[in-house]
Amino acid sequence: MNGLIDTDPESCRREEPNDLKLVEILIDKIIKRLEENSFEPKVQDALKAIQLKQKLVKTSEAEKTFWQEIDEIRRSELQRKESLEKTENLQAQILRTIIRLKYEVKNGMLPAKTITDAYNQEKSEECHLTYQRIGRLLSTMGFQKARAGNNSAILWNEEQIDQMIEIFSSG
Repeated sequence: MNGLIDTDPESCRREEPNDLKLVEILIDKIIKRLEENSFEPKVQDALKAIQLKQKLVKTSEAEKTFWQEIDEIRRSELQRKESLEKTENLQAQILRTIIRLKYEVKNGMLPAKTITDAYNQEKSEECHLTYQRIGRLLSTMGFQKARAGNNSAILWNEEQIDQMIEIFSSG
């Protein structure tokens, strides 16, 4: 560039300056030469260098924003996946509990209280689920509810349970 930059290429390689640093060096050299009148001064050259610097700054800010957005999307997808896995894992645990209680079925029904008590029996105190939570999960899983006396229960449907076993074993 007509000797505008007298920097040694070796020094650039050692420091590995980024584009913004190179533009700043270029601006400094042009301004220095303008002040020294050591070549035909062209204010246009200095303005172009300043505009280039502004573009680089804007580009780096846009790129930073882009990668922040990508990171945010990645985090939200991972959280959603983890949440889904926890839900599926919890449903699979409840299904295993229901399968173990097969012989507790009376009149085609299995009380939600029996399911909850059996589930909680295997868990530490802080991992216990309430009867209401188990009831909601049973509904989410697609079990039909019924009343066994004053208690909520699910209708035992062997075909539906077999389908759920396939779903949870393939997932």
